[in-house]
Amino acid sequence: MKINSGLSLGAIAVILGTIEPVGAIEGFDGMTTEVRDSLSGANGSTPEEFTKTPSQTLEKSEEEIFVSPSNPSQSTLFSDRSDGNDSAASLLWTSGRPDGHAPIGVMGDHTHSAGEFMFSYRFMYMNMDGNRSGTDSLSETEVLQQFPVTPVDMTMKMHMFGAMYAPTNDLTLMAMTSYIFKEMDHLTRRGVRFTTNTQGFGDSKLVALYRIFNRDRQRLHLNLGLGLPTGSIGERDDTPAGQDVILPYPMQIGSGTFDILAGATYLGQQDRWSWGAQALTTLPLGENSNGYRLGNQFNATGWGAYKWTDWLSASVRLNGKTWGDIDGADSRLNPMMIPTADPNRRGGTRLDLGLGLNLYAPQGSLAGTRLGIEFSLPIYQSLTGPQLETDWKLTVGVQAAF
Repeated sequence: MKINSGLSLGAIAVILGTIEPVGAIEGFDGMTTEVRDSLSGANGSTPEEFTKTPSQTLEKSEEEIFVSPSNPSQSTLFSDRSDGNDSAASLLWTSGRPDGHAPIGVMGDHTHSAGEFMFSYRFMYMNMDGNRSGTDSLSETEVLQQFPVTPVDMTMKMHMFGAMYAPTNDLTLMAMTSYIFKEMDHLTRRGVRFTTNTQGFGDSKLVALYRIFNRDRQRLHLNLGLGLPTGSIGERDDTPAGQDVILPYPMQIGSGTFDILAGATYLGQQDRWSWGAQALTTLPLGENSNGYRLGNQFNATGWGAYKWTDWLSASVRLNGKTWGDIDGADSRLNPMMIPTADPNRRGGTRLDLGLGLNLYAPQGSLAGTRLGIEFSLPIYQSLTGPQLETDWKLTVGVQAAF
């Protein structure tokens, strides 16, 4: 093989197979065709690529470096199973830490990496005791001056089941349903106390979470979905007014309508701190088969969390919710008998303060699994009552990613 004197030592080294060129190679134009062909086949690059400057050769965007499918660290950037210590992952938000998910009372707060599944179970217990109109508490006697029957207290227990799957890094699909138990105690003007109970599957949700921003350890995604009327609106029980009578609105299990679910979720992180915010709205579509629709709902929440260790974090959350009165009415209910049967006494606004803990398994056979606990109390309530006020709520849940 004839080698022109213009060939540099770097090119000779490539021909001999000892090293690969980095940066520009001088005198390339002086090579013979045979040498140029040898160099082109050495690493799959064309001869022109050797004339680029090092900055041109190595120039890549952040997305190419950290999100390229060929990058072996990609799965640690978005996956629940990351330990959060990867140097590349430190440049982007990660769910692989105890505060990588929002407090357990927040739904649809995070997305997953492509191909990842997550299953979740939550148990929620809510206690309501005493009546309120506006911001004023009302005694049982005050309510009985207006109605023959008053609700006294109510408990709701809900088992929530969820599944998430990410077909791509930007899109996560979520499905949720629940099984609900409700119990309400009542008092009549004659001093008779009675209790009604209902239980059954509640409404279900199908939601798409689409990520639109992921940079500088911050994320933003859209929440877009549909509520399905899988819960019953025909619940009945025995009361002093009769046997097997239709129950008022709060004792029904579902809404009876398809609902539009829309909103957005923001997440941010530092080494020890994380924070987030979410705004969601629920808009019922048309009336249900009983002639009414629940009022529009709007929910806004924000939280901050501190990572104490790789497996434990604590959180504080404010959650504001406002909901409207019922449009229409179930003709079988008498709104003069009890306030829970009056569609114009169902709206309100509430602000809750929540305290939570997240426990997370970063490694081992349970890697990617977390346990969440959150206890919340209302710090402000204004209700179009008389209406039962919320006293407290407890949510406990387990989430496992695969």
